[in-house]
Amino acid sequence: MRTFADDQNCFVCGRKNGAGLQLEFRRDAAAGAAEAGVAFPVQYQGWRSTVHGGLLATVLDEAMVQAAAAAGLKCVTAEITVKFRKPAMTGEPCQVSARVTEARGRIVFAEGRLCDGRGQALAQATGKLFKVE
Repeated sequence: MRTFADDQNCFVCGRKNGAGLQLEFRRDAAAGAAEAGVAFPVQYQGWRSTVHGGLLATVLDEAMVQAAAAAGLKCVTAEITVKFRKPAMTGEPCQVSARVTEARGRIVFAEGRLCDGRGQALAQATGKLFKVE
């Protein structure tokens, strides 16, 4: 099996990736949860001043993997479903959070949420993660 190692170049959380978001996730091991603040720069827009939906999905994906890591599980995403609730605006502060909801064999189930500065949901995700170690 392939070895998965963190070289700090992840687009979402890698400290060495100058083109990435460099999010700093706070992990809660007891809850199997993770969260981070994010403000998407204008270069990540789709329509004017609106964050591209693919970036919202990317951040939710990473948050769910981070939640699994908080629970001591090294995972990759096998499946993700994202529901977009309202547009995210570039430059506006947002909060992404996720938690593990169940672990069964090599499959981990998680859910994530991206909210604006007022706590209103912008996007929600559910995911199936696959344990790699």
